[in-house]
Amino acid sequence: MNAYKNVMKQIHASEEFKDKMQKEMLAYEKKEKRAFMKKVRISVASLVACAVIAVVAMVHTNNDTTIDLTERIVADHSAPAAKPLVNIEGIITAVGEDGLSFTLDNGMEVVVTDETRIGIDGPTAPPKEEQLFEPTFRVGNLISGFTENTSSQPVQAAVIYTNWNFEQPIR
Repeated sequence: MNAYKNVMKQIHASEEFKDKMQKEMLAYEKKEKRAFMKKVRISVASLVACAVIAVVAMVHTNNDTTIDLTERIVADHSAPAAKPLVNIEGIITAVGEDGLSFTLDNGMEVVVTDETRIGIDGPTAPPKEEQLFEPTFRVGNLISGFTENTSSQPVQAAVIYTNWNFEQPIR
């Protein structure tokens, strides 16, 4: 502002012009000061945010102790398996005249006997009404089960877990 006053003393201009220019210069200086202060506030806020992030990161990364979950694991070997062993799986393509033998889409021939367990059992099994099991074996049904000897032809099913037709189910 001092430089402006010195220049204005040297210029022969009207007082009205001098007053108008002085007001404009003051308004410009206020505007520049506000813009500068806004930049300072943004810079300080950014610096504070970075400091907070750094402190939070240090608090979380300084926890070098590992969590040992093996103490929480309880193994009950007499409990039922989480997933049954399945080696009979496919869709029925043909059913024998007896209604208890069928051929799957993978070519496996399966025979169901009086000793074959039907459905899912055990303490975590759903009720029989909710299991995916139809009363008869028919073409198009999805089959899953287990046999102890997969090399024999036909295989004798030890367990049939699922016998269900998702397109045309019957109960």
